[in-house]
Amino acid sequence: MRHSGAACLCAAVLFAALADLSASAGPVAWTNVSETCYVSGRKCSQGYLQGKVVLVCRDRALAERMEDVWQAFKTKPFVLMGAYRGRPSGTTYPVYAGAALESCASDAPLCVVDGTGAVCYRGADDRRATECVVTAITDMESPRDEAQWRAFLEHEISVLPGRAVLRFAEFKKRFPRAAAEYEHQVSAIGKTPDVRKLVELVKFSKAVKDARRLDPANKKDALAKKKLEAKIKAAVSKFSSLKESRDPLVAQEAKNALADLVWTGNSL
Repeated sequence: MRHSGAACLCAAVLFAALADLSASAGPVAWTNVSETCYVSGRKCSQGYLQGKVVLVCRDRALAERMEDVWQAFKTKPFVLMGAYRGRPSGTTYPVYAGAALESCASDAPLCVVDGTGAVCYRGADDRRATECVVTAITDMESPRDEAQWRAFLEHEISVLPGRAVLRFAEFKKRFPRAAAEYEHQVSAIGKTPDVRKLVELVKFSKAVKDARRLDPANKKDALAKKKLEAKIKAAVSKFSSLKESRDPLVAQEAKNALADLVWTGNSL
């Protein structure tokens, strides 16, 4: 899928965004993602959507196909957002009436936003939108080159300190010379006790997501499920204090990771 037409479209949009990275730095702003606009599915927030690949669907006729996309990628850093009134039958993804990216006034049926807040796709082709989602998730988890690594690292430095520390560690292994440019900044972020604890939480949350495909009918998996549930419960207790951190970015990222842990535990 990485080399499909949609993948090329995603790449072209992303590299265009890289040309003016400073303009997109900071939190990604959304409209109508609030309690008053909530319709159904998992509750989200402005903060929760930071660093996620988001597919916004404005066409209720696509609801069934969108549910398939949600089920396929919901364990990834991905949110499928219905943007209409009324919950379509048989859907479990979040629905917020009128949800939209603030910087992108578009009435397109489908809109894909990558992990830095750049729009990858606008249109009506659900297949191409899905391919763009796959490309955006893959690029975020395994950037293709130094430019993409920088794009994600710089965005995460501005809004996701825990993930930024982890990203920088990998960036430094691949691009040691370029890493010197960010060394001081990331060191300053990572030296606080709250961020060090946050990094531990983010790593654990990702590991839990990667391990959630367990078959309860299999005795070995059933035992692993019980152990994982116990670990999640212990982690929620251990890291809950981070939600009260004086650093609002730490508090928000911790809330995101803890919400993912609880949700994943409930869906094992």
